[in-house]
Amino acid sequence: PRSPRLPSMPRPIALIALLVALALGTARAQTPSHGLVLAVEDTMRTEVPEVAVRARRVTIDEILDRVARGEARRDSLMHDQTFTATLRVMRNTVGSATPELWSEIVNRVYKRKPDQVRAVELRRYERKADDDSDGPTFTPGMGEQIVNFAFRPENRARYRFTIEDRRILGDHLVYTLGFEPRSSLTPYEPRGRVWVDTQDDVILRQELSFAASPVPLLVKRIPHMVVERTRVGDTWVLSRVMARIEFTVPLPKLGRSVDFAMLMSDHAIDTGLPDSLFTTSSRGSAR
Repeated sequence: PRSPRLPSMPRPIALIALLVALALGTARAQTPSHGLVLAVEDTMRTEVPEVAVRARRVTIDEILDRVARGEARRDSLMHDQTFTATLRVMRNTVGSATPELWSEIVNRVYKRKPDQVRAVELRRYERKADDDSDGPTFTPGMGEQIVNFAFRPENRARYRFTIEDRRILGDHLVYTLGFEPRSSLTPYEPRGRVWVDTQDDVILRQELSFAASPVPLLVKRIPHMVVERTRVGDTWVLSRVMARIEFTVPLPKLGRSVDFAMLMSDHAIDTGLPDSLFTTSSRGSAR
């Protein structure tokens, strides 16, 4: 329901409030040394009567249906996408060792439906050069399942959803939804919360955690993971993925933990990418 709008302050009242404030300052400076001093009330209160709202609350199932439709609509409206992807890995992020940039790889990525993708490496830094190391891989799809995996119709039955909060930000109503695995036998599956913009019915931000490590022999825990989108024109696109990974035993090159970040910037949507961009003779590496 919409919050009641407070009546605007008439100009005479605003002028009186200003004069009262000035008078209070003057009164403090000119307080007589004898006799009684009267206290002056310098606060103004406005009360608005409560309004009974009879409109039905939107249910969690209705919100989930809207999110599924909104995400599918977002995917269907994009035909090609271009962005710069920066993969950055910091090591020794937990404990007494000094955090250190281990690697940074920058690619310009081109994607076009239904199944074409190309990544052209622009820059690479590695603390210790490794000829066998590969850069990140990219898929041609526009669906961004890393954002909406729990909210896809085929996966919804595996999770339990709750409405945690509703907030009006500007002219947008944003829901905060929590989710967790329904089965206690799958503690390695992620749980967390998402922020949904009801104007477009898409997910803007997601925070994840894991009750148990998905790879217990190697990974001790993933305490926190954040996935964010940004708006480009009328479309919300992936802009940042960040996670901290703590290992069961120190790894020779990475230590006990790493901070992983994938940053996507300089997006361009539906620019009409040419066929020549996806041929094997084009400059750069296809992934």
